Amino acid sequence: MNTKDIECHLKDAEGYAGKNQFNVDGSNFSLIASSELSLKYEQLRQKLIQQRPQKKVPWIPKNWSNTMLKMGNKDQKNIPTPQSFCLTNLDTLCRDRYLVVDLSPEDLAHFPLDTLGGAYFQYMRHGNFYEFDKNPMTPDSDLKWIIRLLRQTHDFYHLVAEIYHYGWDGGFIIYNDPRYYTRDLLVLSEEVCLYAFTLGQVRLKEAIPIIAEWANRCISHCYEWLKDAYQLLLHTQKFEMVARFNFPTFISDCEKLTYASFKLGCLDTEICVDEYLQELYEVLEPLPSNATLEEQECRDMVLESFERGLRSNPLVCFQWDRYLGNTLQEVREFLNIPRRKLFKDGSHYLDADLY
Repeated sequence: MNTKDIECHLKDAEGYAGKNQFNVDGSNFSLIASSELSLKYEQLRQKLIQQRPQKKVPWIPKNWSNTMLKMGNKDQKNIPTPQSFCLTNLDTLCRDRYLVVDLSPEDLAHFPLDTLGGAYFQYMRHGNFYEFDKNPMTPDSDLKWIIRLLRQTHDFYHLVAEIYHYGWDGGFIIYNDPRYYTRDLLVLSEEVCLYAFTLGQVRLKEAIPIIAEWANRCISHCYEWLKDAYQLLLHTQKFEMVARFNFPTFISDCEKLTYASFKLGCLDTEICVDEYLQELYEVLEPLPSNATLEEQECRDMVLESFERGLRSNPLVCFQWDRYLGNTLQEVREFLNIPRRKLFKDGSHYLDADLY
């Protein structure tokens, strides 16, 4: 594989990956308090409606936590029948510009708890998610399409990979209250695990040094963000004041490498997992002797998540909305996702996991 080709594709994605059009700093981090979030989204919704008064705005934020619907009421609507599983050719999905249909709480509230649709509803509702499309532009290029699909299915990845985190509202909302520090650090470390899983799905060895760095340093980066960078931002209200900190780059790293892998035809190829793991452990530096238990736990979880992503079938080829009536466990088995073994204190599980 030509290294120059990979670098070319990574450069093409540089200005688009890891960014959205709603945050003033161009990041995927929401630098506002949770109490202000609903107001911000309502103002955004009104602005979008004013811009397009004759059209329905498809990306109005959905607050999953406020729904009064009861789960598991099978009498309200018909439940889709389980479908035979298959993975769709990635070139076909790209040609058709496949995206998951817009799902709302009302669409899924009546699904049984053990189905993919019912489990997704439970995860989004209990997580207090305020969901909106961070990338609503028309996917008129391969780059925009693959990144939009990746963002659109992000929470399905959380669901099937058993990487749950609760306690935020639609973005990286870091609270200015010491009581929330442990919860916020858990949110960030779980998110790193999800992106480590996603990097395993990339099937490029260029991801190996990134994972090696994340495994040893991501928890310290998260700590800096919570304890230092965010506090400085609160006092100055100037994003440029915190630019010197090493912000977590796992979102842009994953999106750029996913695009490069897609263009190189590697996303849906078979690989030798043991070969990847051997190369990873050859470059992985040992933790310092004074490393904390928290650092050791985070390292182990990142490495486990990466391996699970490597061993799983390509999730990017799975049409999620076709299988909402299948059970969550059937979906996990078809996608060949190894069960998660390592959890931090405070991690959650779903009722669907008990079936």
